[in-house]
Amino acid sequence: MVAMELFADFGYEDTSFGDISASVGIGRTTLYEYFTDKDDLLASLVEETLPSTIDDIVSRIPAGISPAKRLEFLTVLMVEFVAVDPTLGLLLHREVPKLSSSAQDRVAIAHKGLSTEFADAYRAGVAAGELKLLPPGLAGRFLSDMIMSAARALIDSKDPKAKLPEVTNAVVDLLFNGLKA
Repeated sequence: MVAMELFADFGYEDTSFGDISASVGIGRTTLYEYFTDKDDLLASLVEETLPSTIDDIVSRIPAGISPAKRLEFLTVLMVEFVAVDPTLGLLLHREVPKLSSSAQDRVAIAHKGLSTEFADAYRAGVAAGELKLLPPGLAGRFLSDMIMSAARALIDSKDPKAKLPEVTNAVVDLLFNGLKA
């Protein structure tokens, strides 16, 4: 967690293994015994923290709601996650695309539970006649891109928590109503 705090305070690029090892109180070579590089360290942090974060998000969704409403809750909670947990949220949105492909693959696996939740809600919504069937693969891509864009809007704002209602309302409206007037 020390590394995550340093990444949040100084940025991933500007935090060295030496900074991390000094903050933890071990030698840099000792840190290399546990992690091959910063990408490995960040992927390990995500693997360690993200599954429980996803479980927490999913547990906050009310039981017995329609699939479309479940999809709405998932979307809002994911965007909210960035505003409420800016350390992990920032790292996931800003740094993961820059990581090595093997580290990105590890992060994707850590996201798997969330992807499954979104896919299940979407499929159930289509089956219930609440949601439109899109060509294979497009719904997931579109949802992911909308959530990433909403998260970036929060990350780029001066006060993500204050901007959260505006961003979540806009993403939900766009998700379910498109751009029509």
